Amino acid sequence: MNINTELRKLARNQYWQALYNTNKDNSGIQLFKNNSDLSSVQVEFLQWLNIYNILYTELAQKESNLLTEKVIQDDERCNAYLYYRKQKIEQEWFEHQRDKKIDEAKAKHNFKKEGSVSVIDVDLRRK
Repeated sequence: MNINTELRKLARNQYWQALYNTNKDNSGIQLFKNNSDLSSVQVEFLQWLNIYNILYTELAQKESNLLTEKVIQDDERCNAYLYYRKQKIEQEWFEHQRDKKIDEAKAKHNFKKEGSVSVIDVDLRRK
């Protein structure tokens, strides 16, 4: 018996997902008898609950045509989708940072656009 497989199976279960969602809203419902000093198994279970909660939310919002119920239910497909999702998020972050640096450079150099030609005002005098 692989504990990780069993934890993922439980975390995908609608009963546990409902309890997790309710618990996120600070309703006072407890997932475990102990409130603190969680075991490593409990922490891993919470991590999988969170991951599957995110995936079910994305599925409901149809954020990706690659994410289906079949993908969520199969550990290998789910792992592949999570890897794809991570790469996509990192690429979007990289593009955001690049665009931010470009905007900062444009603002710093008084970038002006005239027609189809870009003009940058540069002060060549030494300070």
